[in-house]
Amino acid sequence: MKKPLLLLMILVLQPAGYSQEKSPAPKLSLLMFGDYFYNIEQVDARKKDLNGFQFRRIFLTADFALSESFDSRFRLESEQTQASLTPGGRLGFMLKDAFIKWKGIFQGSDFIFGLSPTPAFDVIEGAWGYRAVEKTIMDYSGVLATRDLGIDLKGRLNEAASINYWVKIGNNSVNSPEVNKYKRYYAQLHFIPFPNFQVAIYGDYASNAAIMDSVENTSKEHGIILGNVFLNFMQKDQYSIGTEFFYRSDRNSSRPNAGRPLETVNGIGISVFGWLRLTDLIRILARYDTIDPNIDRGNNNSNLLIGGIDFHINKNVSIIPNIESAFYQGVSSKDVVGRVTFSYQYQ
Repeated sequence: MKKPLLLLMILVLQPAGYSQEKSPAPKLSLLMFGDYFYNIEQVDARKKDLNGFQFRRIFLTADFALSESFDSRFRLESEQTQASLTPGGRLGFMLKDAFIKWKGIFQGSDFIFGLSPTPAFDVIEGAWGYRAVEKTIMDYSGVLATRDLGIDLKGRLNEAASINYWVKIGNNSVNSPEVNKYKRYYAQLHFIPFPNFQVAIYGDYASNAAIMDSVENTSKEHGIILGNVFLNFMQKDQYSIGTEFFYRSDRNSSRPNAGRPLETVNGIGISVFGWLRLTDLIRILARYDTIDPNIDRGNNNSNLLIGGIDFHINKNVSIIPNIESAFYQGVSSKDVVGRVTFSYQYQ
């Protein structure tokens, strides 16, 4: 493990050796959060009372100012999921971002090529502000990946920057190589009609090969449609109250039973959250999510409750005792996890 990490750091830092004459040194930043966790209750009884220490995210980021018009970002991520574990099951790193940005390709707009964020999350995560505690609802439920490899165009639609846009075309394969001709098409409009209030409207379409319905002996559309609306009242460093709603339609993706034609699966999710600064040191936070992955079939709702206290020791360090309870329709038990989360960053 040590050798790959050493090579990694050499690759990230090497451009700085040439920067004295040609360009500024890259800006390096670090974000880390993890917890001590205790499984108070679990649907899977074998996991009850499991406890320990974990890193849930480590970001190593290098931002390069290539010229007045071009920036680039290289970011690695480590987390305790299969995607970034080594073959031996140890913590490793995976590629999170690798893109170049052409700033001001035309007035008020930037062009991006590479592995970069999908448009749905930046505004919402900024308002929620507690990714260290939990992902936002679409990320948490897995309806949309946070990264895709493709091209983006983003910017403002008026001089006041109160109306902004972001469009993207991507492989729909996150950071895996492309294996088919089908793409995902993303778009977001972000409105700031007056101070302290914002609205984001998002939609995407993932194209897929048509699927044969053997019951009706016809070829049917097999794409995915996703939409999201977000509303937020926020005063910087004082409070934030937000709600978002998503709707996802997986076309002809389910056969309820033998002899029946394919059916479209329609799912929805609603999230309501808020945080409030009580003192310079203390904030409180709460959130409620409800998710129904198939509104045409009963008994499959899931719900999530989150509560916590943020001891904001300084602008870069937080200690956040929190509790997360997930409960499921038709299941008598639930998943309850208590955590003390440590979050810190260097910029």
